[in-house]
Amino acid sequence: MAESALEHLLAPSAPSIAVLIPSYREEPRVIAMTMLSAAVARYGNRRIVLLVDDPATDLPSLRSSRAAAQTVIESVRTIMRPMRAAAQTWQASRSLADLNLDVHREQVCALYQLAASWLDEQADDFRNATTPAFRHVDCFFADQVLGDLAELYRDKARQLVQQGADERELDAHYAILRDLFCSDITVFERKAYANLSHAPNKAMNLNAYIGLMGKRFRITRRGKVVRLLECGDGWADLAVARPDLVLTLDADSVILHDYMLRLTHALQENPQAAVAQTPYLTFPDSTSVVERVAGATTDIQYLAHQGSTFFNASYWVGANALIRYKALQDIACDQTEGAQTVRVFIQDRTVIEDTGSTIDLLGAGWQVHNHLTPLAYSATPADFGALAIQRKRWSNGGLIIFPTLLKHYLKTRGRLRRLPELVVRTNYLLSPLLGNIAVFVLMVWSPSDSRTLLMWTPLAIAPYFCLYASDLHRLGYRLSDLFRVCALNLMLLPVSFAGILASLRQMMTGRKGSFTRTPKVADRTFIPPYSFLFNGMMLLLMAFYVIQGVVSEKYVGTIVPAINVILYAYGLHSFIGFRNGFADLALAIRHAMPAAMFPAAAGARAVSLRTVARSGPSSAAVRESAPLRRIAAAIAFFAVLLGPALSVPSHSSGDPRHLMIDDRQAAWLATQGPPQATATPSPNTASLSPGSD
Repeated sequence: MAESALEHLLAPSAPSIAVLIPSYREEPRVIAMTMLSAAVARYGNRRIVLLVDDPATDLPSLRSSRAAAQTVIESVRTIMRPMRAAAQTWQASRSLADLNLDVHREQVCALYQLAASWLDEQADDFRNATTPAFRHVDCFFADQVLGDLAELYRDKARQLVQQGADERELDAHYAILRDLFCSDITVFERKAYANLSHAPNKAMNLNAYIGLMGKRFRITRRGKVVRLLECGDGWADLAVARPDLVLTLDADSVILHDYMLRLTHALQENPQAAVAQTPYLTFPDSTSVVERVAGATTDIQYLAHQGSTFFNASYWVGANALIRYKALQDIACDQTEGAQTVRVFIQDRTVIEDTGSTIDLLGAGWQVHNHLTPLAYSATPADFGALAIQRKRWSNGGLIIFPTLLKHYLKTRGRLRRLPELVVRTNYLLSPLLGNIAVFVLMVWSPSDSRTLLMWTPLAIAPYFCLYASDLHRLGYRLSDLFRVCALNLMLLPVSFAGILASLRQMMTGRKGSFTRTPKVADRTFIPPYSFLFNGMMLLLMAFYVIQGVVSEKYVGTIVPAINVILYAYGLHSFIGFRNGFADLALAIRHAMPAAMFPAAAGARAVSLRTVARSGPSSAAVRESAPLRRIAAAIAFFAVLLGPALSVPSHSSGDPRHLMIDDRQAAWLATQGPPQATATPSPNTASLSPGSD
């Protein structure tokens, strides 16, 4: 896209954008990186709000988040002072008869060089403060976000020296420099106000602030209770401007410097589009095998979204999106929370709020537009425990949303013409259920009719494997990563089942599941016991099939189980780790046994194995639970599987319980647990229906 087509968006008259960054107990470096990427992005009329959602009782986390935001605010305001002063001087001097254009050309060049030097300093700070676990993220941000923009401003300075500029062009440069970086940055904490929603999820964090837009408020205090009361045009403690566009940006994501320009232009070109987004890619060059392979499965979705766009079947992916404020108003509704009514713009009926809101937007006559240039990058969990939390959430909700999609399709015209759109949207919602169950059934059923299976399986999966390998190669991955993707998706099979069961439980009981955020820390996250047990039992089952085939001399029937043995063994060793799995299983049993045997005494001291937050690099916040029944259910399940009948069982699993533990704890637990063990399905992208992170 030509730069000239975007120049009008660099002016103060461009459509206003409110950049909302929801944050929950994030690392200071994560907050600073995301805020800085939005602050330096090229655009003429924007403001940034960090929506801190840390619990009011967690003062260390609140102070850390506020301090990280304040550091960015002060740094940006410092660099913007000389630029705004120069712009004001230019406006005052234009009326003078002796206006010296050469002096102002030199000053504009110097200001662009100053901006480039400041960006270089910020990049160096991130490089110098990085740690081995996050080096690839910090270096990418320093090079691709800050470094590329610094080089762009140096090029502008060189062009001015070589080509010169007349008065009109200098005026345009000064107008850009006046708002080169966004210094209108604020922090908002909804939990500080009793009359705002305190529902523990990202959607309601966004809704609470969006509901304030276009209004003015006074802050009232009665004892320790603080409220926001709407007032008229008089004096107000808080005035929230109503924007034309809302940019939602997860606190673990960054945008490139042309993000706002290109997506705003896309919305201007398509009046029916409510959402413009660029499906994010993962940060490249990770040294963690889990992060790199999980990143490959996420990056594949970038290409899949291009196909969905072709059929007008795009879904809103909440990690980053530019949304029309008018569209949010069109889908707004009131919801009761406790004794008060709250305004909801982004629905929170499921934990994949962006996917559910897509159907609401379709019902209101809007569309979702995917911009197919990569302009956003997001973090991927670097260990299996954190990845399990994320992928369980992604698998939970599609079943609940599907009936709404079907109703929308049936009540609209042109159903035959829109059938491909329905098929693509249905695949997105139901693939975690259909794809994972199909893989599981094929693995368990494989020995019963081995000749038929071996005849049809290659014909069914060979084209898929070829296309998947081609896409991996296009995205910069190795062809051998196809094997690793298959192994990882087998490891995630029980995680997807847990998400599906959570959806079924919500459909039957009507109670919404909890929104569990993905940990973004260097420490290892607790591995759900049900996942390790399930995968370990599946390894034993596949090995049993191989042994059974060899003993009975049915060698053909051992081929598929043997492939699965290799995949499971590699996955358990590389992604989970036998040592870590046994250590975390021992930890789960150690915490569960006292609660099961002495529930009254254990009630006061029971700790949870589900982590939703943390207050320090090596600590975890925990809640009550008793995972023993989940472990027992998994063992009973595989006892049936390994019975003489070898029948296909029905899976049952409970919720995962997560706990972040540091390396010293992991090493100690490993010495207390059992000894370390010695030791095909397609790459099931059906388990990937990513919502928000």
